[in-house]
Amino acid sequence: MKSGKWIIVFLGAGAALEMLALLLSLISGGSTLLGLLVLLGILAGLFSLSQVLSAKDKRDGQVVAPLWLISLGMSGIFLLASVAMDSSWDSLIFFCRIMMVVSLAVAVLHILPSLARRVALSFLLLFHFLGIVTAVTSLDPPNASASWIATTLWANVFRHYLNFCYLNNAYHFYSPEPGPPSLLWSKIQYKDGTFRWVKIPNRNESPIQMHYQRMLSVTESSNMNNTGNPENWDEILQRRNLAGLAHQPQITPLPRNISQLIMYREPVEYSKRMVSSYARYLALQYAHPPGQKEIGLDRIKIYRITHGIISVQDLADGHDPLDNTLFMPYFLGEFDSEGKLVNPNDPFLYFLLPITRTMNPNEPTVTVNSLEIHAGEIKRDPHLKSEGPK
Repeated sequence: MKSGKWIIVFLGAGAALEMLALLLSLISGGSTLLGLLVLLGILAGLFSLSQVLSAKDKRDGQVVAPLWLISLGMSGIFLLASVAMDSSWDSLIFFCRIMMVVSLAVAVLHILPSLARRVALSFLLLFHFLGIVTAVTSLDPPNASASWIATTLWANVFRHYLNFCYLNNAYHFYSPEPGPPSLLWSKIQYKDGTFRWVKIPNRNESPIQMHYQRMLSVTESSNMNNTGNPENWDEILQRRNLAGLAHQPQITPLPRNISQLIMYREPVEYSKRMVSSYARYLALQYAHPPGQKEIGLDRIKIYRITHGIISVQDLADGHDPLDNTLFMPYFLGEFDSEGKLVNPNDPFLYFLLPITRTMNPNEPTVTVNSLEIHAGEIKRDPHLKSEGPK
């Protein structure tokens, strides 16, 4: 059998395996066999693609099978794979859908005439780099406003593409000034009442600097917030403050003289999904206390911490850049082992849990740590010295 026919056979086998996986998912749902069929189908398709890219007919120097046909077939394989997989496999489904689009784009580009193909590729490159330019220029410089053209293009044309490629944060960071970093602190509660804290990023647990940077990227993905005012804001704030006063020990009420954007930061849908996915990861990674597999996980409380940058004057005066009061914790929710939000109506959800100093000048090191109190780690007078969750 000629090599070209083998390529078509493998491509067809890949599609057949994916259709079998889809049928299995309709009958019995997710399973190990389903995952194996999906993987084998993708591998069969990739094998046929690799043969097209490498094999040549020595008689006439032509590729033994048209690339556009194989790319189109791979697009169908990835589509079937994304439909066949269980909805909980969201990362793999997302990957397959992206590869479906890429395969389809390759097929279209290969069919186009040479001139049209060059124009299309040039447009894609121009779109990419123009998007980066808008990421840099769409932020307001000190004491001025950003260009209207740049902000309009970023918001209406490039924003979703830059978020997908994760190019916003990197180019925003030094344009015009570095902003405060975001941290994620998670309290993992077990059914026997014990708990552990997991904090990212953590320099002590990062084997190399790049790992630390990647963890910082994970935390930043939780820091995309809505800017509009929530409905019934006064009622929401009152409910939060009343819940703080009823909490034992009490949690500091939020004064009305500070900005609403500081008091309350509800993430956009993308960030909510990322936090939910991170909660599922924690549930799998820390499902049991160390050495006690018979004890299961109960709940996970996740907090986003905005670490304020110390001012130049305070640093010159000898203040600690890691002082507790520079941390601004926001409660992102309590999650179960499936990464689902337990109580969407929690009165503290997305609110600031301030860490403040007492007003007594004779005890300048004493802090009121609302994060500790809310997490339930301590059962003591909130005015006792607290250094934050350990």
